[in-house]
Amino acid sequence: MMVRLSMRKCILSLLFLVGLANCAFAQEFRFTTTVSSNTVALDESFQIQFMLENGVNITGLTLPDLKDFDIVQGPFEQRGQSIMNGRRSEYYAVLFALRPKRLGSFTIPAAQARVNGNLVKSNPVLVEVKKASSQAQQQMQQQMQQLQQQQQQGTGAYAPRNRGGDEAVDGILRKGENVNEKLRKNIFVKVEVDKTNLYEGDQLTATYKLYTRLPTNSSVTKVPAFKGFSAKDIDLPNPPQPTEEVVNGVPFKVFTIRKTLLFPLQSGTLELEPVEVDNQVRLVKIVQNKHNKGGSGRDPFEDFFNDPAFKDPFYDDFFNRADVEYEDVPYKTQCNPVNITVKPLPAEGRPESFNGAVGKFTMDAVVDKTKLSTDDALTLKVTISGQGNVNLLNTPKLNVPTGFEKYDPKVTDNIEKNSNPLSGSRTFEFVLMPTEAGNHVIPAVEFSYFDPVANTYKTVKSAPFTIAISQGKKVKSEKQDFSVGRNELTNIEYGILPWVKKQTWFITSPLFYGLLLLPLLVFAGMTYYKRRKDYNTTNAALLKHRYANKVALKRLELAARYLKEGKDKAFYEETSRAVWGYLSHKLKIPFADLSKQLIQEKLAARSINGSNTSELFELIDNCEVALYAPGQDNRRMQGTYEKAVSIISNLEDALKN
Repeated sequence: MMVRLSMRKCILSLLFLVGLANCAFAQEFRFTTTVSSNTVALDESFQIQFMLENGVNITGLTLPDLKDFDIVQGPFEQRGQSIMNGRRSEYYAVLFALRPKRLGSFTIPAAQARVNGNLVKSNPVLVEVKKASSQAQQQMQQQMQQLQQQQQQGTGAYAPRNRGGDEAVDGILRKGENVNEKLRKNIFVKVEVDKTNLYEGDQLTATYKLYTRLPTNSSVTKVPAFKGFSAKDIDLPNPPQPTEEVVNGVPFKVFTIRKTLLFPLQSGTLELEPVEVDNQVRLVKIVQNKHNKGGSGRDPFEDFFNDPAFKDPFYDDFFNRADVEYEDVPYKTQCNPVNITVKPLPAEGRPESFNGAVGKFTMDAVVDKTKLSTDDALTLKVTISGQGNVNLLNTPKLNVPTGFEKYDPKVTDNIEKNSNPLSGSRTFEFVLMPTEAGNHVIPAVEFSYFDPVANTYKTVKSAPFTIAISQGKKVKSEKQDFSVGRNELTNIEYGILPWVKKQTWFITSPLFYGLLLLPLLVFAGMTYYKRRKDYNTTNAALLKHRYANKVALKRLELAARYLKEGKDKAFYEETSRAVWGYLSHKLKIPFADLSKQLIQEKLAARSINGSNTSELFELIDNCEVALYAPGQDNRRMQGTYEKAVSIISNLEDALKN
């Protein structure tokens, strides 16, 4: 009897929570294509998934052509729902297991579907196929077998987050309890640093963490500027994966907000500014129902916690004992600033070749040839590798003999991703052009750095380079000979020269009539110019509207160049300008008046479907966040570029129709 009652409680409580979440939150539609790995081996299988989230009336799903891959298993269909941070969403997914047919880079096109009568597309995906590997095949087969079993069983997904038993108990707001004090004790932000006293140029690691024992939906609203530091962020899992830490004997869920490698650029006391986090905390209130009014005055929580079957108040008997009310409380928290003491590098024992390198490094210097002619060029490559401020290394001093012309070096970085301490190499390629034949010696390249562990300067040297130069075909031009006989005047000619013409009347010449017509031509040209200028002035908005798509795509071409050059900040700035500029011109909105609300109203007035607007605003938000979090992954930048081109093209088609 007790088991049946418990099951009834669970089922009724679950239905109540799902219905409440469904009424309280509306999720946005998403259509995405994801792969288990963007880099696979030739003999390796991988999983691809086409997922529609929160779609209404899904019909006509068209999958892309997979001609470059063999279908190992699938298709498998999944339907279900998930609840994350109190938000409910439904999804429909189609999955395949694929194996590549050949080596190379392949772009899987977007899938298409008709949702609520509107044609929508997912994102394209890039897959790079490398040489064969015999690993991970068995694991992929096991994953697909599990998917097949789930499909046969018809199971969905119910994944509430931030709903652990302890967390749920802490989320109960008791009668008379101070809300602010409860939030202060159970949600806070901390910054952890591995050192607070270091040398200028040495590495400092700062980790910002959010600690919580309450169900919350959090967003970072202010990030530190790191004034006086050179900063490099470490990539974190997305979405964040919580860990557990015990603070003063109490367990907390911990989310790492940001982890950054910092290199102080100046000595003195520097401050790490706090990070601010806005939280929407969901608290639970238990209110006595009408049957219990004027009762015994017992605390209803006593019954909850004394019930051995239901320690979690979310599974209490809502209908016979108490009514549950939810209260979403906004709460802003920030960590304390941290002062960092930065010592100047010691002046004693500083070598002449020292130019600011701090850490532990090695150096390798090579020339591409030791014998050449004056028609050829010589390349001297200097590679500095190690741990430390690799991204701040300056060009080493190179003493070049007078028989060479030196050009500015080409600098190439190879930084190990997510290395801590920062590791990698920086290569300097000097191009030297010989100007004189003979044997020349390029002195040894010298590089010095400060080792903060040993607290001393260290110097590494290469061997000198002996270069044999022969005379090429190009010879310097000799000075001109101005001796006697080389500078004589030409003979004096007498009589009328053959190019002298007979005199004619000006009035009969074509030039005279041409000058008569000149004022008329000038007047006609000025009239045409003025009319053209007036037309452009009065129809500026029309012209901007007509050519908005071309201007936006032209700006995206510049963004693509920044993408190839690895300039992430310039890339996101140009992408943001392209999108905002397109919306300003196409919707005829002054740039100063642009806002998301006004754009949404303009698009809604033209019956543009919700998927286009949601993807547009997601793209704008991603660009804004990326501008404040430099050091983005190149693959993520490629996805942003492809998404920008797709969104502008889709909007152009929709606005034309």
